[in-house]
Amino acid sequence: MKTAKKESVSKEEGKKETSKAKLLSAKGEPLSKPKSEGKENLVAIGVFVLLILIGIGIFTKGFDLFEKGTNDANARIRVPLGNDPYTGNPNGSILIIAFSEYECPFCKEAEKTMKKIREMYSDEVVYLFKDFPLTRIHANAYNAALAAECAKEQDMYWEYHDFLYEHNDQLEKQYLKEYANLLGLDTGKFDECLDTEKYKHEVDKDIETGRMAGVTGTPVFFINGIKIIGAKPEQEFVKIISQELK
Repeated sequence: MKTAKKESVSKEEGKKETSKAKLLSAKGEPLSKPKSEGKENLVAIGVFVLLILIGIGIFTKGFDLFEKGTNDANARIRVPLGNDPYTGNPNGSILIIAFSEYECPFCKEAEKTMKKIREMYSDEVVYLFKDFPLTRIHANAYNAALAAECAKEQDMYWEYHDFLYEHNDQLEKQYLKEYANLLGLDTGKFDECLDTEKYKHEVDKDIETGRMAGVTGTPVFFINGIKIIGAKPEQEFVKIISQELK
């Protein structure tokens, strides 16, 4: 009886994987490609393909490679998802990737807009945040990004993220630690994480990803790969999302 049950479960899993593969294939965004096909694509379009293993496996679709730049305003730029924090519906049809930072005043305004967008399209949108601290003009932005990663370690990323934007005029390290305390984080773990720059590699990876995608300032958003630069009015985001939902 146990053997029969295992075989039944195995068949069901096989059906699910087959169905999932067909769905991905239909959208033109397979998780993996045959080696020969991959080589042909590399030769044909001359791009550097960066394969991203998404350990948490939340997205059944997304942008996982870079395309060459183009003058077409509607061109889509594919950005690696990585292991960055997200909020919203992971099965939604609209993927918004933000390259932003915490000390930038325009980023603060853009984040308010993003909250409205996420509320308006709660069933359709998944919002993913990547750090892009502009250290040449914002002395505390890099440490703030590190601090947010430390909060993520304690499953308090978005609470801390929002708190930083609410207090982005005070982001010196002592305040970053105080905010962790106010939010009820384990301050011993948090302080050690921040002082040792435990997630420096994560922040640096986001910066490099942004540069490869053509990001030079903040904020920058990619809505299903369509690039939007700056803290644009809510209507501009709504227009693009509405078109994507058609």
